[in-house]
Amino acid sequence: MTIGIAAAGPWAGAGVLTALRAVEAVGRGAIGGFVSLAALTSSQDLLRAETQTGGVDSLFPDAPPDAFLSAPFAALISSGPNRPEPLSQFIAAEPGIGIVTGHRFPHATTAEGQALNTLVLDAMEQGRGAQDAVDDVIAAHPKHDAGFIALPLNGALGMGNMPSVLRLANRGEATSECPRIGARVAALHNAILPNKAIATVATEIALDEMRRRNTKVQTITVLAGIDLGIADQAEIHVDDTFKAIHITHPDARHQDTETAFGIGDHVNVFRLGKLIGRLGLEPFMIVKDGTIVSLDGAREVQLPVHLDDAEAFSL
Repeated sequence: MTIGIAAAGPWAGAGVLTALRAVEAVGRGAIGGFVSLAALTSSQDLLRAETQTGGVDSLFPDAPPDAFLSAPFAALISSGPNRPEPLSQFIAAEPGIGIVTGHRFPHATTAEGQALNTLVLDAMEQGRGAQDAVDDVIAAHPKHDAGFIALPLNGALGMGNMPSVLRLANRGEATSECPRIGARVAALHNAILPNKAIATVATEIALDEMRRRNTKVQTITVLAGIDLGIADQAEIHVDDTFKAIHITHPDARHQDTETAFGIGDHVNVFRLGKLIGRLGLEPFMIVKDGTIVSLDGAREVQLPVHLDDAEAFSL
């Protein structure tokens, strides 16, 4: 009956918001109502936003502020509408320490009157790693109905569920990461279907959004009529104006019949002999006699190149 999503890395705020929007679009069940969001900026300012109804699109009257989107640490919890106030109780957060979200009832109090998510945060403040902090609270209070995602400032996420939550048939969880941009994402939920897909949708969509915002893009021009050479791997070579002057492909064939095939994914792009990035979109090509007749059905196409990939793939 809730979903928790947490992210660490560049544009983490944009990642968790985009992830929740995707979950609301494809999921059914306990979604589209309340949202409690917490983010820590690079200067460790704590930002909060919340809504009781309407889901992610009702969090902000206009577009989300840049401070939320660009925050390197962000987490949210969401479910159906009208949860107990204050909604901030569903997420524990403290500058210099981190954020703790979860699902079910992560804000439930112990017999001593302490909120479970605050206990996880306190353990992190005392030096426990995120996973150890979650495990400690679960071991000490196993009869509660809650699950947690702990997000410390080092980005090493911790996650876990109480025994009663582990018995639920409709729960889901997933983690994902992108070492290239230093991003990690985690999600856990219950009562949102299809339960075997929702958490993966959330983490992969969040990472994709974070990567997209962290990647510089250069457009190149490819014209029909260019020769397609045979090589061990597909490559595109452009001149100083970013116009393609030579393309290679391992499946290139010099034959008089027209042949259609894709150029492939993650194709390296070179400018004046230097690797600048990878192709961000795969066109299909019609080839005849070693010459490209058309690309995506046109005589000229503009293709994006992810420039930030260059260093990673030139090693």
